Amino acid sequence: MKIAVVGSTNMDLVYRVPHIVKSGETLHSTEHQLFFGGKGANQAVTAGQLGADVHFIGNVGEDNFGEQIKENMQSKGVNVQAIQQIGSTGQAIIQLANSGENAIVLFPGANFLVTPKQINEHKKKIETSKVLLLQLEIPVQVVELAANIAAKKDISIILNPAPAQTIGDTLLSKVSVLTPNETELEVLTGIKAATEGELVQACTILLKKGVKAVVVTLGDKGAFYMSDNGHGYVTVNKVEVKDTTGAGDAFNGALAVAQCYEMSLKESIEYASKVSEYVVTQMGAQPEIPKSFQMNRQ
Repeated sequence: MKIAVVGSTNMDLVYRVPHIVKSGETLHSTEHQLFFGGKGANQAVTAGQLGADVHFIGNVGEDNFGEQIKENMQSKGVNVQAIQQIGSTGQAIIQLANSGENAIVLFPGANFLVTPKQINEHKKKIETSKVLLLQLEIPVQVVELAANIAAKKDISIILNPAPAQTIGDTLLSKVSVLTPNETELEVLTGIKAATEGELVQACTILLKKGVKAVVVTLGDKGAFYMSDNGHGYVTVNKVEVKDTTGAGDAFNGALAVAQCYEMSLKESIEYASKVSEYVVTQMGAQPEIPKSFQMNRQ
């Protein structure tokens, strides 16, 4: 059940707005809150709360936000020994509309100061893991190095290709499960996948590059998955949405836990979807997750 997460940490500054601001528009926010965030930290905290032995490699700032982030992650089951404090803590400025939609501006801060040297110093945490969980809010060369270390030990690699950007074929060839949303899938393949046929076409491109499985998250429509063993949909239940900010990250963290248990791809997606469904009913990207979501498999 050991998961290594190499990724980002942020402090989220959330502003409640009637709708997402348009170009040239000024809106009054009706509410302002601070939440812990960062895709890497969100995923790590989800996995930690689901009972995994999670080790996080990344940076926070030399500031109060940095100290608060480390304390929070540790309290939610994440080993923080490999977190370095340098520069300013990353921040996410989030507009949260009454509809539940969000728009996010990122200040990377210390996240862009994660170095290959730091990864090499903590490579044992990767080499002794069952799953390596990666995203793209830190320098891509660091992501590539972590993937290389894991691939040499035949460790399962889950890559959440967010924020959307192109990825080299060398990195893709090492990925066990790639988890783009629809926007990220289009950036990776050039295909705007609105139909099942287009989803198959886009995923086929990625499988041919060496990705072993693709899971496309589709929001309230669930997820589409494809591997050499076939493809299909996993639907989700309708819930009262309060905040979608951490939905995808909760999905990835839970998916990593399911993969530790060697569940099938479809079973893993079903479990991850249930966790994600719960998270969107709560505020913030790192809400408390009830212990009832932990798996009791031996």
